[in-house]
Amino acid sequence: MKRKILFLTGIISLGLFACRHPKKLARTTFPATDTSRVIAHKDTTSEEDRNKFIGDMLKGIHSKEIVFNTFSGRVRLGYEDERKSHNNLTATIRMKKDSIIWISVSAPIIDEVMRAVITPDSLKLYNRMEKQLFLRKMSDAEELLNIPFDFKTMQDLLIGNPVYLTDSVFGVVKTPSIISFSCEHPKFISLFNVFADDFGLQQSKVMDKDSTNPNKRSCELTYGDYTTVAGHRFPTVRRIFVEEKSVTKIALDFTRYDFDIPLSFPFNTPASYKRM
Repeated sequence: MKRKILFLTGIISLGLFACRHPKKLARTTFPATDTSRVIAHKDTTSEEDRNKFIGDMLKGIHSKEIVFNTFSGRVRLGYEDERKSHNNLTATIRMKKDSIIWISVSAPIIDEVMRAVITPDSLKLYNRMEKQLFLRKMSDAEELLNIPFDFKTMQDLLIGNPVYLTDSVFGVVKTPSIISFSCEHPKFISLFNVFADDFGLQQSKVMDKDSTNPNKRSCELTYGDYTTVAGHRFPTVRRIFVEEKSVTKIALDFTRYDFDIPLSFPFNTPASYKRM
């Protein structure tokens, strides 16, 4: 897919090292819904009623989106791909809406191994393990991570808002507990599962629209363990599965989350680091 939502994989990969005893990250099959009790479907509902249902559903989903000025969180981080696994990492995330994302990843004993600052225009990152410094324009970030991305999608991914949700909805299926549907984007197809009672996100999946792409990728996200903090319904558990020829798995378990508090975003460029 080579797109924005995969940015976290690149950031984590740059800063980590192998662990001897990885903890496997469990994955559920998408969609995680029982469609045996369908109570609303495009084949059994009039177009007028279906359009009203979709409009009400999208309005409900958007009403759940987290609106914030600043966010600070601490995360237990797990990572697994075909080459390496890590399950004792900690990440600190700070964000100022539409302005800056600050990420620091730490490992036991070693402490901080990587720090990154992302703005709508630039990416700065240093890797303490390799003593490397990366300074890039956002427009040139593909050279570093081999994936184009934008700031807003990364922001939505971290805060727990839907990514690639559009008004081009099709394939709606409603069960007593879950509503499943698809969205069309110029380059992607997105699938969503939302809870039927409050339209909260349960699961989403983004796939390349171009089925002829030999390197077609998909990215699946699962949201869970919602809590209410500062008036926001915040998913404290995330699971991310990026699939191409193999599967990359990322686990984010938030242990702290604060909204709209004063924050700093320190990034001192280490003079001795090799610029990459």
